[in-house]
Amino acid sequence: MTETAALHRGRVIRRQIVTPHMVRVTVSDIIPADGVPPRFGVHADEFFALVVPSRDGEPVPRYYTARAWRPEVGELDIDLLLHGEGPATEWAGRAEIGDEVAFDEPRGHYRPPADSEWIGLCGGATALPAIGRIMQERYEATDASASARVHVVLSVDDPADRQDFPLRDGDTVRWVEADALVPETLVRAEADPDTPGYLWFAGEASDMRAVRHRLRRELRRPTDRWTTMGYWRRDRDRWLARYEAAGEAFHRRLEEVYASTDDDDTQADRAEELLAEKGLL
Repeated sequence: MTETAALHRGRVIRRQIVTPHMVRVTVSDIIPADGVPPRFGVHADEFFALVVPSRDGEPVPRYYTARAWRPEVGELDIDLLLHGEGPATEWAGRAEIGDEVAFDEPRGHYRPPADSEWIGLCGGATALPAIGRIMQERYEATDASASARVHVVLSVDDPADRQDFPLRDGDTVRWVEADALVPETLVRAEADPDTPGYLWFAGEASDMRAVRHRLRRELRRPTDRWTTMGYWRRDRDRWLARYEAAGEAFHRRLEEVYASTDDDDTQADRAEELLAEKGLL
């Protein structure tokens, strides 16, 4: 999110516990940015920068997924994972009705080709909100877009954080240990080589790169057949310190990559090359 990004504003009207480490807040009374309502409903994995209040009063932006959007009543559900440390996680643990928040325009990447006969949804705990929404919307769909079988592979640290999803005939769900997530995701990606499908993976950044490298560099799968996203980093604090130390010239080059008209995958390739130069991969 840039400092000049227009922000939609809203107020927390509900808070509920989903699992021991997942809290759902519902935001309503939304005041659109520049008078233009947020455009939800384009992609099922929509995310945005959510700006929440910290204890010292400074606004803190962090990226979250739109778990559900109910336009008829103007309500937005956001599932917040309680993990690690930081002002956003701290706020998630103490969020109260009446808290004011802001968020920028939602965007997403979930685009399974129309001819997909199978869809793989894989990731860690941070992927649960997006996968939950994808599964819910697919279950409720009445057109042919829900005909593909869906295979879910997920990992959470605490078994109590596992969630149930609405399933159609042929769907499967597997819960695996953290060190098995990438191998099991790749097994899923390679299980039906002669059948058109689509793989969506979201999780820790290095896990994402391992999956992306296999799909793009080794298997050479067409880029419209998969989506990978790094939602978080295991060594976030150390990485951020090294990123800041890389200097303004490096930051400017990276911004130019993301501001280019290249497609997402080309941007990711160019960004990884720059990050590798600074030892930031």
